[in-house]
Amino acid sequence: MFERGFKEDIEQTATLELIDGVVSVRAFEILAQWLCTGRVTFRETTPGEAISDAIEFSRFADMCGVTGTEDQVAERIRVIIRANRVKIYWSFVGETETNTQHITSEHIISASQLPRGHAVREILAMAAVEGYIQRKSHKFSKECYDIPEFSADLLMAVKKTLLTLTSGGHTIDVKDPISEEIFVLHGSLPLDIPKNQAW
Repeated sequence: MFERGFKEDIEQTATLELIDGVVSVRAFEILAQWLCTGRVTFRETTPGEAISDAIEFSRFADMCGVTGTEDQVAERIRVIIRANRVKIYWSFVGETETNTQHITSEHIISASQLPRGHAVREILAMAAVEGYIQRKSHKFSKECYDIPEFSADLLMAVKKTLLTLTSGGHTIDVKDPISEEIFVLHGSLPLDIPKNQAW
C-alpha cells in the first residue's frame, strides 16, 4: 500500500490532518462509502450544511485523485436547492433569488478550489444565474469580482441560459437552469398596457 522507507510502509497506516473545508471525518466516511459501494449517502441536515458536506467531499475526493463522484454530488446539490426553494409569490419579478437561499459565500469560495469544469462548480454557478440576470446587485456580486473562477463559471452558465431565451409576445422568457421552470426576465414586462389591449 505504501512505498518502502516511509513510516507508513512499516505501520501500514496514514494520518490525515484535518483541513477545514477539505479533510474531515465526514468527508473521509463519504469517500470510503463511495470507494466501497460506488454511491454516496449524505446525512440529513439543514440545506446549507448539506451543500457544505457535498462541497467538502468533492474537494477531498479531488485531493485524493478519486474521480467519478462529480455528477452524483452536483445532482445532490441540485436536489437540495430545488427542494428548499421558497418562492414568494407576492414579490415583484426578480425581487428574490430562489436558487441561492441556502448557498453562502463560503460555498462559492470553497467550490472555486475545484478544477475548472467540475460539476459542483457548475451547479453553484447555475444556481446564481437567476439572481445575476434578474437583479442589478445580486447575492454574489462581490464574489464575481473577487473570485475569477466563479465569474468564469457564472458567465458560461448565463450563456447556456440565454440560449433558452424565447419571446412570449409582451415578455422575454428564459428557462431556469436549476428548476427548469420558465421565468420572465425582469424589465421585459410592459409597465403601461393600453386598456383596450388584452394579454
